[in-house]
Amino acid sequence: MKKNSEREVLPDILRGFAIILVVLGHCIQEGSGEIYRMELSYFSDRLYQFIYSFHMPLFMLISGYLGWYSIKRCVNRKGRLAVLRSRALSLLIPIFFWTALDYARILFVNYVDGRPQPEALVFVYFYNALNNLWFLWAVWWSFLVVYVMHNFLNDNIIIYVFGFLLLFILPDGLGMGAYKYMLPYYLAGYYVHGYMQKKEKCIKKDSLFRMIGISGLAFAGLFIYYNEDSFIYLTGYKIIGKSWVRQFGIDLYRMAIGFAGSVFFIVIWQYFLRCADKMNQTGKVRIEFRILRKLGADSMGIYIISGYMMIFIIQRIDFIRQPSYICNIIETIIVLALSWLITMIIEKIPVLKKIIGKK
Repeated sequence: MKKNSEREVLPDILRGFAIILVVLGHCIQEGSGEIYRMELSYFSDRLYQFIYSFHMPLFMLISGYLGWYSIKRCVNRKGRLAVLRSRALSLLIPIFFWTALDYARILFVNYVDGRPQPEALVFVYFYNALNNLWFLWAVWWSFLVVYVMHNFLNDNIIIYVFGFLLLFILPDGLGMGAYKYMLPYYLAGYYVHGYMQKKEKCIKKDSLFRMIGISGLAFAGLFIYYNEDSFIYLTGYKIIGKSWVRQFGIDLYRMAIGFAGSVFFIVIWQYFLRCADKMNQTGKVRIEFRILRKLGADSMGIYIISGYMMIFIIQRIDFIRQPSYICNIIETIIVLALSWLITMIIEKIPVLKKIIGKK
């Protein structure tokens, strides 16, 4: 990237863009009427497919890119332990706190309704925690892979290749299918950042235009073939016990379109930033993308809070009788605004800010 300021601004803008897509996708899924939701009709919705073809891969690329800053601090044993502790606190505290809060709600509802409580309370809680906030788990496991590979295995490419092939036969349970799907994007973001720093690389204007054209054409061409089988939630990742040729093709296609879509929007936003920078230099206008940057900086809190708003508010309002993008956009604006407001309130309270990943 061209300037230090751009390296700091671009990730937050991309996360802001991505979290808007996350909330919009969830509103299409949860806020288009009970019948639409119960019949899983959203899997055949083209806008929903468009969003899900790249938005979480984009988030994971950014996570890997930013993860490079943590790993580079691992200069000695003390530094490695400090980085591991920091990442564990920022990712695992939100998972276990929000799971505990939701679990307490379930126990209370069971008590009020006179229903029996789970016998293995601790087991059920940890089982629920392992299935909650899956993207934070994906970032955590991906970070651990890079942490171990960098600090103890010298980033051995042979082990990486062997591990990548092993992913296709490992089980998909407890969210592992989604984690395996996300791992290559985290690795790509991390190692691309390292390469750019080492070589002091920047994307020149001509190269930027070529990347926009190539990635845009690739993304558009691949999206033509996107269908319900392309969702990791429906087809999983492992090839064992299935038609391995078909499943392997689905996995590679899903990975390719995720990279193509992510790269396309990364270079598009990089182009917008350069245009804004040029306009800012004239002094006539100031373009800073403040809302996107702030949404990106608070994206973890928005991701967590908006998820619970979908379950406890959007699902239960249920005033929509048929899908409507206009209603979905209105829902998205409301959910984003409220979840952002709650996130900002929480981060102002020192004792609570860790539950949304703030230090």
